[in-house]
Amino acid sequence: MGSPHGIQRLYLLAILVVAIISAGCGGGSGGSTTPPIDSDGDGLPDSTEATLGTDPGNPDSDGDGLSDGAEVNTHNTDPNAVDSDNDRIWDGEEITMFGTLPTVADTDADGMNDGEDPQPATANVAIPTQEYAVFTDDAFGGQRVQLTSTRFSENHVIYAPATASGAPFFIYQTYLADGAVSGATDGVFDEGDLPNSAIAIMNVDGTRPRLLTDLDPDGMRANNGAIDVTPEASPDGRFIIFASNRHEEPRAVQLRLYVMDIDGGNPVQLGFADNPPLPTELDSDPGWGPDNKIVFKREATNLANRFSRLYTATIDISTMTLSNVVERTNGTPGNLVFVPPGDYDPKLSPDGSLIASYRVLTNPAGMGNPADFGDWDLWVGRYSDPDQPAISSITFLDVDPSTANLFPRWDSTGTRLALWRTTPGVQPDPIDIIIFELDIRSAPFAVTLLNQTNITANSNWSESMPSWNTDPAEPDAIVYSAQR
Repeated sequence: MGSPHGIQRLYLLAILVVAIISAGCGGGSGGSTTPPIDSDGDGLPDSTEATLGTDPGNPDSDGDGLSDGAEVNTHNTDPNAVDSDNDRIWDGEEITMFGTLPTVADTDADGMNDGEDPQPATANVAIPTQEYAVFTDDAFGGQRVQLTSTRFSENHVIYAPATASGAPFFIYQTYLADGAVSGATDGVFDEGDLPNSAIAIMNVDGTRPRLLTDLDPDGMRANNGAIDVTPEASPDGRFIIFASNRHEEPRAVQLRLYVMDIDGGNPVQLGFADNPPLPTELDSDPGWGPDNKIVFKREATNLANRFSRLYTATIDISTMTLSNVVERTNGTPGNLVFVPPGDYDPKLSPDGSLIASYRVLTNPAGMGNPADFGDWDLWVGRYSDPDQPAISSITFLDVDPSTANLFPRWDSTGTRLALWRTTPGVQPDPIDIIIFELDIRSAPFAVTLLNQTNITANSNWSESMPSWNTDPAEPDAIVYSAQR
């Protein structure tokens, strides 16, 4: 493909030739002209499409959301390329969602290309120093590929179910502005900026990011000021469940569970047939399994001493209501520095019979060490257990007070977990992705850790939040986010 300027000259020349031919081709006794044929009605005559190499039977030859005629006649973009300026954002979304220029890689001229920039249409005072990325790999650490490089975090990345419309693609959580719940800023765009969080999707090659939330009625990016976090897809690929405080005015942290269509349409707050949260409680960290089983976290927001508990429930899709809401885990209330003691981010195994989660009961030992999250221990338990909600109903794996094992995700076989681990004493790479291989027995129930593999050691990145591919053809593939 030639230079953008050369391509544009070719387009203009082709249009000029068509105009001259049309003007000179009289038809009929009155000297009238025959309009050029435009088979697909995209604003480009078939003869011009032949010159440009576009498809005269397809109004959007490259599928980027802009008609061929609009690309050539209005936007001066390449109708044969989805991303004319190679900034990671497709031409159509540049115009209709992000308000950026599809022929200028750095619309606001602040030193970050649009795909790297947390606010691509607003010149930032300074380029954030933190670098973020999304990687794919296999379960053995042998196929690592960096897909993105940004100055804002794209985390909680998961593969959309293989059955989802438009699959394969990634669903993830991102951050549109710098500002915490208190309004403070720190120069980075990450988990500290939850009021500016949004849920988005991107192609599995890291291109074409587009928002599912935080859009105005015209589909343009518009930060709604709400927390929209922890997206998880339904196993059938029709829906996304997430946590949000969008129902609150003024905004606080009374998170509730929402469901929207896989394309972001029709967001609905889930109702409760029984055991709803109190006004002083929040629900978050949902996991969705087969038969519309879910598991989620609930905790009080008005108590210094509290415990983050897990609940199980069933979704009625026809009414978007939760029933059979049962407390699954509980423990002794406490008051830790960052979060309450308790269980977090539970996920259901592929057959829905097991829960994987992790529990924290202590504060970090080194408060000034960013890799020291305290002692978080991963556990596995049955979806329903005679001893619940007591600690005897769960089985801890690899208990080590010097590490934090976080964010477990099941593979398609239900025998492996991908997680991320922080080990503050390990330098220079204290945060890595770990794969656990498990032996699970049903009678009597028992879970044993057979093997664990660090697949990102000494990578010069801090990796986190892994998730497995949902495509049966690639059962060993994983995706995760990273920063440095």
